[in-house]
Amino acid sequence: MIKSKPDIKSFNKDPNDFLEGGEADKALTKSRAITDKTIAEENPAQAMEAFKPEPTVQKLFRLRWDIANALKLGAAQESAKTGKRVTETDIIQQLLKKHYGIK
Repeated sequence: MIKSKPDIKSFNKDPNDFLEGGEADKALTKSRAITDKTIAEENPAQAMEAFKPEPTVQKLFRLRWDIANALKLGAAQESAKTGKRVTETDIIQQLLKKHYGIK
């Protein structure tokens, strides 16, 4: 016995509302929009810099075991201390910028 397709004529809701209409998403979107707006209002030049993606290049290095472990542990400790994700790449970039005097 083959079942017929369900009758969906009685549904007038847009299926995209389900994907885009979550209450948590609305709150997150509003807060993000407010933050972006305040940054843009305070300093337009800084806002353009903040939103401009920086091109990156992949580099592969072989590090001694103790240095690699210290880097991994340092990233984990910094993440726990600041409450934000800090990657090993972030730490390497900070050190190289400091070493070469790059802003």
